[in-house]
Amino acid sequence: MDFKTLDIFCEVIDNYGDIGVVYRIAKEFKKSFDDSLEIRVILNRLDEFIAINKNCEKKEIQNINGITYITKDFLIKNICTFGTSDVIIEAFGCNIPNEYMEIAKEKSKLLINLEYLSAEDWIEDFHLQESPLGLKGLKKYFYMPGFTKKSGGLIVDSLFLKTKETVLQNKGKYLKKYLENFEIDFSDKLIGTVFSYEKNFTPLLESLKKLDKEVILLIMGEKSQQSFVEIFKNISVENFGKTYKYGKIYMKFMDFLNQEEYEEIINAVDFNFVRGEDSFVRALLTGKPFIWHAYLQDELVHMDKVEGFIERQTEYLRENHDIKVIEKQNKLLRDYNFRKENTLEIGLEEYDEFFKNFKELQSMYFDYSEFLISECNLINKIKKFIVKY
Repeated sequence: MDFKTLDIFCEVIDNYGDIGVVYRIAKEFKKSFDDSLEIRVILNRLDEFIAINKNCEKKEIQNINGITYITKDFLIKNICTFGTSDVIIEAFGCNIPNEYMEIAKEKSKLLINLEYLSAEDWIEDFHLQESPLGLKGLKKYFYMPGFTKKSGGLIVDSLFLKTKETVLQNKGKYLKKYLENFEIDFSDKLIGTVFSYEKNFTPLLESLKKLDKEVILLIMGEKSQQSFVEIFKNISVENFGKTYKYGKIYMKFMDFLNQEEYEEIINAVDFNFVRGEDSFVRALLTGKPFIWHAYLQDELVHMDKVEGFIERQTEYLRENHDIKVIEKQNKLLRDYNFRKENTLEIGLEEYDEFFKNFKELQSMYFDYSEFLISECNLINKIKKFIVKY
């Protein structure tokens, strides 16, 4: 299909994940098509986008690096002027306004319902199935991101891959950039990031104390930082900002990083603790050992997603890697995520094996990242579907 305009709808709910994913997709489409494709991103609110993109302002409409960002209310008020696009991406079931859809039924060609990332078996059968609208012109299809060749894949954007390559070639430079306030030599330290929901990290600290080297933890996000404050109740947030030392562990609360800065730091460190969807995928693509904190859902539904991912990674890794190490890592992922509510009570997880098997985990996740990058590229897959449509 020859298309010249693309609209991406995004409803930001209570975190940065949704807009983070949409922002990546928009940037990658712009890079691929340059000025031949007009891209608009329609958002219900701007605060979270402002936080991850330093160029975004509190404006109803603005152009950032060739992409137009519009608030949903402003679009609807001026729908007769703005019209609709050839291709529409509805991100994560955000419900496109009726005023827009009434025009799209006559003017637009393709509507893609981009679902949340999932590793469950059923998504391969559901991927690219039509959702009947009863219209002759506009057609709607489900797009199911996943971890297999037959699914919609992951967002493997070329900008991230370029950052990854650059950082790996200049690791010391980037570590210095984010650790410049440390009054210690960080070259021989084990360095990791922690970005999580509420979690009692006492067991993690106890495991790190057993290692034969010093460790630096870069702690990101209010929920992660508050989790550490609760452990050291006699220590203020300001102490963590200046770096707090606990035995052989150095801990520092990081200021909020934009998307590009976050990508740099997770590629520069040795391991990452991540949460949600967007940072989970970024961690996978770094090829470094990681722990994923899934978004909590009622009735332990989030554990279905965790189990699905465990099955997918085991299917791929077991052919070339130690199944005992894989199973121990899988147990940690299960135990780390098993919770009926977000809590600061100590969970089931134990971290000793994660660090004991660290070299094998490095090999495993480097291998897995290469597979995902080459065979599960969502951007390439979705572009191919649109162009061939």
